[in-house]
This record gives sequence, C-alpha cells and structure tokens, in this order.
Amino acid sequence: MGRRPRRAGDKQTGRSDADLGPLAGYVGYVLRRAQSASFRHLERSAGELALTPGQFSQLAAIEANPGINQRRLAALFGLDKSTLSPAMEALVARNLVQRTRAAADARAWSLTLTAQGRQLLARMQARIEAQERIIAATLAPAERRRLVAVLRRIEAALDAAE
Repeated sequence: MGRRPRRAGDKQTGRSDADLGPLAGYVGYVLRRAQSASFRHLERSAGELALTPGQFSQLAAIEANPGINQRRLAALFGLDKSTLSPAMEALVARNLVQRTRAAADARAWSLTLTAQGRQLLARMQARIEAQERIIAATLAPAERRRLVAVLRRIEAALDAAE
C-alpha cells in the first residue's frame, strides 16, 4: 500500500483543524507562522541551491561588508560568535566564503565571498526577490511599508526589554 498524500493541513504546513486557543491571536505566534511559510516556500523554490535563509543572510552581509570579521557579523545578526563559527566553517568548506586573518587583528578572521559564493548568492537572491514579489502582490505598497515599519518597532521594543 502506498502512503497517503500530504494535505495542506498536514505536518508539512503545520495547519490543522484543531483549535489553537489563544495562539491564533498572539503576534509572536503569527509572525513565526509567517516566517515558517516563508522558509517552506524558499525551500521549495530554491532547494537545489542547498542554501538556508540564514546562510543567504550571512552571504549577503559579507558581500555588503567585504572583510567583516566574524565577531561583527555575529553581532549584526544578534548571534553568539560560537553559534556563527560552525556556520562559517560550513560556508568555507563549500568554497563560498574565504577566511583570512585580519590585518588589524591577527586573532580575527576577515570574511569575503569567493567567486562561487557571489554566484550562488546572486542565484538565491533572485529566488528571494521572486518570493518578495509574491508577498508584495498581497499588500498595497503603503501596507508593505507599514508592515516593515511595525515589525522593526516590535524588534526594537523586544530587544530593549531584554
């Protein structure tokens, strides 16, 4: 017997007919669901690139800040340096990032993209921009600007409350 096909309400999307209780009204929960939907969509549209949204963000930040060190990169994303180190190891192993000792501080690594890293970043960026067009199609331009502004205010408020 074959396996039953997944429905939209299955484990793949996390949707079900069950009552979510207060979760459905929590902004944090709804944000997490939207983020999960975004990641699922990217996985489907860019899966063959084998690049996670986090890795894409790291590559984009390195391209925008050539020579950035790992400590500054970790701070940019609100990560602990020990969390970022394995991620950089993986990107270096895939020949996407080149790590060299920083001239100003031999204890720090200076990060730059390799030609292969720039190429993969461009391919992934095209997929992300396609996703952004899907999102933009659901919002009027003023709604999109307002949503981004509100999300930034939420981030700032939560960071300040730590």
